[in-house]
Order: sequence, then structure tokens, then C-alpha cells
Amino acid sequence: MSNRLRRSKLQPSNALAITLLLFFAATPGGFAQLALPGAIAPAPEGSVAAPADAAGARPGGEGRVKPLAPKLPSEDAIVGQMLYLDGSRSAIEFQRSGDETQVARLTLSGDRLSRSGETCSVDVAETPLQLQARGSRTGLRRYQLDFPACPFFLEVLDGAVLVTNDGKACELEEADCRTDPAGLWGMATAAFDPKRANDMLGTRARVEQTIRNDFKALYEKTRQDQALRTLLVREQAGFSSWREEICRSYGQEAEYGYCALRVTEARALALAAQLAKGFKKQAGSNEATGKDDSRGTGKRRSR
Repeated sequence: MSNRLRRSKLQPSNALAITLLLFFAATPGGFAQLALPGAIAPAPEGSVAAPADAAGARPGGEGRVKPLAPKLPSEDAIVGQMLYLDGSRSAIEFQRSGDETQVARLTLSGDRLSRSGETCSVDVAETPLQLQARGSRTGLRRYQLDFPACPFFLEVLDGAVLVTNDGKACELEEADCRTDPAGLWGMATAAFDPKRANDMLGTRARVEQTIRNDFKALYEKTRQDQALRTLLVREQAGFSSWREEICRSYGQEAEYGYCALRVTEARALALAAQLAKGFKKQAGSNEATGKDDSRGTGKRRSR
């Protein structure tokens, strides 16, 4: 399936205005309630929101210190766990070897090449697999898997990894299997606790409020650059569609929203990092979603 989002037929200026109206309407008071980011205390690793010190704040943001970059999820959040694509398909397990993080186990599920409609599963024997550190526009820890038969990138989230590739499914001819690793690899759906469903949905709502606050702060911060403002709005407007594309196949997503929570947390971390370090256009990025087109971001249905 193509990973391209459908482009709006609205003119850029109209799309910008409509998106802003929708976004600011989601927070009571709109711009009247806008507060620039304040001093941010160090947060736990993987935290998406830190308390602001508003006590000494002055109108217009005077007296505030520059926000600190958030502490991102580390490899400790995934080592020793078995993570599953969409909660039940392909599986991956990470291990420590000295100072390095490696893939200790990898099973790829997909469709049989020789018989359409039949499923297949491949246990990769060449383990452990090395991970090569790569730069990430979002600021998250990003790695490339050293597996020539099916190379892909992964970003470390809180107890999950978001996998992207070059936009093409991998054809493992010796195993008679076509597989697509793109998507969220996380908790097994069989491990979901019904008692925590409301907690997950509530946490996601709080993280989305953090995103709205940080978005408005970034919008104010880029007031001198209309081109950057337009890019920021397009990126934020495209996030919900991209999240739906990634998460619609995750098991029991309607009941728990686990995938959406993890992807939303990643977006919040990216915005917080941009507040601290500055928002700017990156070469090769997709303006609608903020993703790097050079690494592929599509999620196809065939596995």
C-alpha cells in the first residue's frame, strides 16, 4: 500500500487557517489562554510532559528560562522484552552485549510467495543481529538493523519500537515468504489487561493535551517565519492520519488504543525536543507528517 497521504485540495492559506481553528478550538480560551513554555524540570526517562514553573512567570514570557530537551526512552525500555508487530505477528527480542544493544531473536511473518493467500513465518537464524545508530529528526533513538535480506530502521519508544523501511516488502525467496516489518512492535494483545483499558485511553488524552500546548508554543515561537509556521501546521495536521495508518491493524486497538498511545507519546517527545532545540525544516522530510521520506514510512496490509 502506498505510504503517501492524500493531499488536501484546499489552498495552503485556507488549509492553514482551518487547521489552526480546529486546533485552537480544542483548548478552552484559544490564544487568550496561551502561555509560552516555562522552565522544565528534569523528567523521568521517556516522559512526555514536565511541570512548568509558572510561579515567577511574567506576561509575554519574560523571566522564563529556555525549556530543556526531554529525556527520551532508552534501550532499557525494550531489552529483554518480546515485542510483536501489531501485537500478534512478527516478533523481536533485544539483548545487551556489553555497551551494545543487539537483536537476540527475530521472527518475520508474511505471505507465501508461491501460494497467494497462505501465510508464512521465518525464524531468522543469523542472530544476534547488530544495530547501527542513525540520526533521527524526531530526536528518538534510531537504529538500522544489520540484516541484508530485510533491512529496516527502528526508533525506540516506551516498551515498543516503531519500524520503518524503504517502502518495499522483503522477499525472502529461500523461505518462500514475503514480509513487511513496517509498523509498531509492542505489547502482545494477549497480555492486555481489561482493567487498564480506561487508564490507557486517559493517558493518551493527557498526552494529546501536552501536544496541543507544545504545538501552540512552537507556533508562537516561529511567528517571524511564515514558511516554518506553515510547515509546522502541515506536520501537525498530518499526524493524526499517519497515526491511523500505523495503528489501524494493531490488535484490539479500538478497545485499548495501545498503539495510538505509544505513537502519540513519540510525537509529544518530538515536539518537546523541537521546543528546546528549535523547529526547522529538514532536508528530505515529508512536510505533511514530519517523517523522513528517505527511510520509508508506509504501512502495507500484506504481511
